[in-house]
Amino acid sequence: MGSDKTNHQRTFSLMTSIDIETLLTIIFVHVDDWYQEKGRKLLKGKAGRKATFSDSEVMTLMIAEDYIPYPGETQYLGYIRANHGGLFPQLLDQSQFNRRTRSLRYLVEALRRDWLMELGVEQASTYLIDTKPLPVVSYKRSKRRSEFLGSADYGYCASRELHYFGYKLVMVIPH
Repeated sequence: MGSDKTNHQRTFSLMTSIDIETLLTIIFVHVDDWYQEKGRKLLKGKAGRKATFSDSEVMTLMIAEDYIPYPGETQYLGYIRANHGGLFPQLLDQSQFNRRTRSLRYLVEALRRDWLMELGVEQASTYLIDTKPLPVVSYKRSKRRSEFLGSADYGYCASRELHYFGYKLVMVIPH
């Protein structure tokens, strides 16, 4: 019985976590494949010399930023530079990166729409969104020994006047 629980926990752990370097690599491969097939055509006639930090790399970091929680672009780029610089040896400074992200934002949106179509998600004009707090440990209890440390966070639900430590469940339904 104990080994079944251990095997289940190990399997669950493998299914729910992925290291950042693997995530960045997976995103880059998908982004670069899409860029080579469709993105270049959308940027036809782009002026200037070829950048040392590719559009695919910028777009990868733009998408990955949704999964790596930092309060600002400067902190995010600092984290990437300090911890994953080997993947992005020509990483731009914050100002250049910001300029490139602004110029590529429509291309990233086109990429996301293509991915949704590949996944079979219909493009609705209206969506219904609902959220619900999922407390996992009482708010006052010490979180230092919690198994949720690192993935859960503190939150507040105004409609319930509830401070909680846990997750926010989000449901999005096309209307």
